[in-house]
Amino acid sequence: MIAPAHQWAIQIDCTNVCNRACSNCTRLVGHGKPFFMPPEQFARAVEALRDFPLRSPPAEVSPLKLVGILGGEPLLHPQFRELVEILSAAVPRRHRGLWTSLDWEASEYGSLIRDAFPAVGIHNNRHDLQESLHSPVLVALQDVVSDPEVRQAVIDDCWLQQRWSGSITPKGFFFCEVAGALDWVFGGPGGLPVEPGCWERPLGDFREQVARWCPQCGIPLKLKGRPATEERDDVSETNWRALEALGSRRLRKCVPYSPVEHDKESQPWLYRCASSR
Repeated sequence: MIAPAHQWAIQIDCTNVCNRACSNCTRLVGHGKPFFMPPEQFARAVEALRDFPLRSPPAEVSPLKLVGILGGEPLLHPQFRELVEILSAAVPRRHRGLWTSLDWEASEYGSLIRDAFPAVGIHNNRHDLQESLHSPVLVALQDVVSDPEVRQAVIDDCWLQQRWSGSITPKGFFFCEVAGALDWVFGGPGGLPVEPGCWERPLGDFREQVARWCPQCGIPLKLKGRPATEERDDVSETNWRALEALGSRRLRKCVPYSPVEHDKESQPWLYRCASSR
């Protein structure tokens, strides 16, 4: 694992509402209570991260560091325009990122997005136009790897935490974007305080997040992906019971984990296998 300062992006999760219901979404869309981050809370998140792309050390996976707007689907946020204006006032254009699965150029925000974000900062994940395979998020590592030492080694070597991003949700700052989503859905204690320089905190400050959420996550297992368009989540026993207790409205579309069906040697391991995420 790496500290947030060494990641190439830190996301602000402005909503978990989405127009899609992709299989094995890292934001666990459909399982938790919907939210839209208020602009004033978004502004505090931006202020906390404004120095991240300029003062943090180079990232191994990308020379360009970004403060990103992510969902769910950010363009569905009723105050999306205001969020972009807040980000634009604090973060240089070349360091702004947006992740969307909509045809943003044809949307009402087309010109706004074109002006506010650099081309390399707009990540258009059109799951309906290209094959996209999502590896199971809700297959709990603790259900698959019984040896605690081996399990910890798998956690320490998590590819997503090293290659992607930390996040700020309405509940705080997280060392990993998936940990933030798990905390929201499963009613966790929240993240660290969102304050200037929070991105500089050492990995040790996140040890409670690691201990709580990493054993419940399936991403480090590099399991076989499922086409996003199937709109079905793969779930192992621990998470199935937890979602059942929460009354998840999406559980009826979930698939119980099967070691045979998820043969990890038969599929590339990236979360989005067929194209860049």
